[in-house]
Amino acid sequence: MPNNASFRKGRVLPVFPVYLTSPSQAAHLLLEGRRLICLVRHGQTDWNQIKRLQGREDVPLNGTGRLQSACTAMIFRRCFSAGVHFGAVCTSPLSRAADTAGYITAALSAPDNTDPALLTPVNDSLIVLPNLNERDYGSLSGLTLEERKVLFPRGEKQAGNVESVPAAAARMYTAMDDMMDAVSEKAIIGVTHGGIINAVFSRLTSGEIGTGKTLTVNCSVSLVAAGIGSPVPLAYNLQEDGIYEYMNKMLRSGAEF
Repeated sequence: MPNNASFRKGRVLPVFPVYLTSPSQAAHLLLEGRRLICLVRHGQTDWNQIKRLQGREDVPLNGTGRLQSACTAMIFRRCFSAGVHFGAVCTSPLSRAADTAGYITAALSAPDNTDPALLTPVNDSLIVLPNLNERDYGSLSGLTLEERKVLFPRGEKQAGNVESVPAAAARMYTAMDDMMDAVSEKAIIGVTHGGIINAVFSRLTSGEIGTGKTLTVNCSVSLVAAGIGSPVPLAYNLQEDGIYEYMNKMLRSGAEF
């Protein structure tokens, strides 16, 4: 996965992990009765590769995205084997998210040493939640960065029919409630999209990270503790082994799943 370069309006946005709460503090929050929500951005698509804004367009995973999804799925399998017991996987209705979620479902019932390249998505038990859908980018959807600069030089405000960041963040709050209603286990996986993950983390961090500040990597995982009071952001944009390392440290700090 890339770790240092993506572009928005000509600026380089950081894509590194952000640790908002230590694993030991996260374990304490969960011991108080909160639940762990793992927000996973879907794997790569051809449109991601050329920076064409997807929004609600149903663009499938490409070969790289399928392999990313399978590798991330096996990291969740490692977490499961260590003691993080996930329930059914929740997903956005869009196929790029649902197929990413299908790889995770397949991995959770696979042997620990399964080759990710041999995984096949299992989608029949997924919980599809409309509130996990991507932001609606209206007239901007389907345009490359260069096309957006020409047609809508003032961006989202000029387009006028784009779901706002506050509205998307509020929808993700509802989605987290939906996930907690749908899944009984303490650790929940929701596969969703970069725009809405950025929107909710912008709200959770008062604009320090998220929309306009950072970019979520394909198949990165962002963690939230929810269920008591306001959701608490734990970590953003965890990638590859960093996903397992954070959760394993939570377990060693006394978190129970």
